[in-house]
Amino acid sequence: MENTSLVRRRRAKAALAGMLLGIIAHCGCAGPKDHFRVSQYRFDVDDEIYRIRSIATPDNGESYNEIIGRDFMAADFDQDGIVDRILLGQASLSEAQRVYEHGLKRVTAENRLQVRNPRVNRYVHENNDFLVEISSFRPSNARPFNEFKITDQRPLVHPLVIVILDHDADGTLDEVLKGAEVPENAQSQYAKAIETGLSKRELVKVDNLILVAGKGIQ
Repeated sequence: MENTSLVRRRRAKAALAGMLLGIIAHCGCAGPKDHFRVSQYRFDVDDEIYRIRSIATPDNGESYNEIIGRDFMAADFDQDGIVDRILLGQASLSEAQRVYEHGLKRVTAENRLQVRNPRVNRYVHENNDFLVEISSFRPSNARPFNEFKITDQRPLVHPLVIVILDHDADGTLDEVLKGAEVPENAQSQYAKAIETGLSKRELVKVDNLILVAGKGIQ
């Protein structure tokens, strides 16, 4: 029987290699001159119709998901199953996340989900029983922001996951996306991860922003 630490290490490696969800393959169409491809899936929650729309740009290999309701639109930039930003409307991130998770479960049950390896600038650090990740996003029409993810690896079957946004990539956590936590309680872990990442040069400071080093960020 495998020991607990080996199971955790293998699970952490799998999380890094496979970081979750990809294009929804329900119906698809090509964009102008095939510069991008769109596929979408319709579903209902509490008698309300929603859509998950996946957009891929073959030219540069980038892709992202949108969750669209009657009065909001949100984005999952790295296609990891976590809503990153509300693009339109007044819905809360937690409400958009609830709807998104429901839709993804339906898509998975119908075998219409294609798994991809997202291209995201991500810094990962393992600290005892916790795996912490900082992902940096640079939307074309908004300020850069960071997503801080804490995975408690002690439960072997269902690890506990907390995801919190740093809206301005300034080193201060602002809003919880997933999990039962408040930003203030996770701030010390975020600060420690930033300190370690900067010392390893896997994070950088650019124009008062703290970002994961990677393509286009030096």
